[in-house]
Amino acid sequence: MTDILTVEHLMHVYSAGTPFEKRAVDDVSFSVGSGEFIGLIGHTGSGKSTLIQHLNGLLKPTSGRILIHGEDIHASKENTRAARFAVGLVFQYPEHQLFEETVRADIAFGPKNMGLSDSEIERRVVESAEIVGLKKTDLDRSPFELSGGQKRRAALAGVLAMEPEVLVLDEPMAGLDPEGRRAIMQYVKDYHKKHNTTVIFVTHSMEDAAQNAQRLIVMDRGRVLMQGTPEQVFERADELRASGLDTPQVTDLFSALRARGIDVPQSVYTVEQAVRCLRALKGGDSNA
Repeated sequence: MTDILTVEHLMHVYSAGTPFEKRAVDDVSFSVGSGEFIGLIGHTGSGKSTLIQHLNGLLKPTSGRILIHGEDIHASKENTRAARFAVGLVFQYPEHQLFEETVRADIAFGPKNMGLSDSEIERRVVESAEIVGLKKTDLDRSPFELSGGQKRRAALAGVLAMEPEVLVLDEPMAGLDPEGRRAIMQYVKDYHKKHNTTVIFVTHSMEDAAQNAQRLIVMDRGRVLMQGTPEQVFERADELRASGLDTPQVTDLFSALRARGIDVPQSVYTVEQAVRCLRALKGGDSNA
């Protein structure tokens, strides 16, 4: 797998040289491969949001580098501009970013700034709206006439329309009901599958991370505490709890079973795994 994005010894200090100095990101290094689906997790204040704002050049490192395809995004103005299009960032509550007169114009804003032809812009607008479940009739409405869920989908479509190589989402399901959460994640997964886009999603939900991510990066106090597959990370449940993070409820359940002397695996983190393990424990078909 080819690395598309590399973070090298990234450090970001707020209010440097003052009594309020805070090291929000502290010597963070990792690489992300093309087409990976990454979950970035950590408690509030762990540095996740500061970190992701570096990935497309919104913030400049105090020290360290961000590389896209091996090129430092701050090496030139051209590199920084290219990074803004290569890495699409969807903020928490993205519906607050809507500002155009129509949904169509809002979704088209990014592609227009890329200098694309009118026909290509229209293709991207229609396709991204379809991916997120917006109707064609919604495109000519004011974004402020949409429901809360539709606004979020329109904002997501605006980033998808730029067809970024890396899609970064900061708590994309925050404030949504369970149905809305599932829908947003499914839109992202469908887009990832269709375009083989690299996805990095920030979440507080261990269930969301366990169910969707191929690899997890766990942050604590501005540093990377651990990274690996969900299985590798949730095997270290005690360390996660010590850093102030929850673990998936099913992982907690299996920890309780082990504490009672029941021989079950340590790395169960999804309901599907739990069902297979419990069936096997009863002597049933573990593949059922």
